[in-house]
Amino acid sequence: MKPSKIAAAVAMGLALGFGQVALAQKNMDNVMKMDTDKDGMISKTEAMRMFEQKFDAMMKQKGVQKLSPKDVQMIIDDIAKTYGTST
Repeated sequence: MKPSKIAAAVAMGLALGFGQVALAQKNMDNVMKMDTDKDGMISKTEAMRMFEQKFDAMMKQKGVQKLSPKDVQMIIDDIAKTYGTST
């Protein structure tokens, strides 16, 4: 392999790596938004409050008092996307 192709491959790898670091930082920033008392930790109450807000918003949008399993899965998928994991 030519040195120029090796350099291009290394540059691409570094760019992808830095992109992953930036994405990880964005995800961590999103997670820390749940830390409403700013103690550096996320309590069960803080995490559930975020889920409850999303659940309530979807119920209001649909005009219902209960959500289907598909709706709840959509909330879970949205949380996974926002906070950097996938289901």
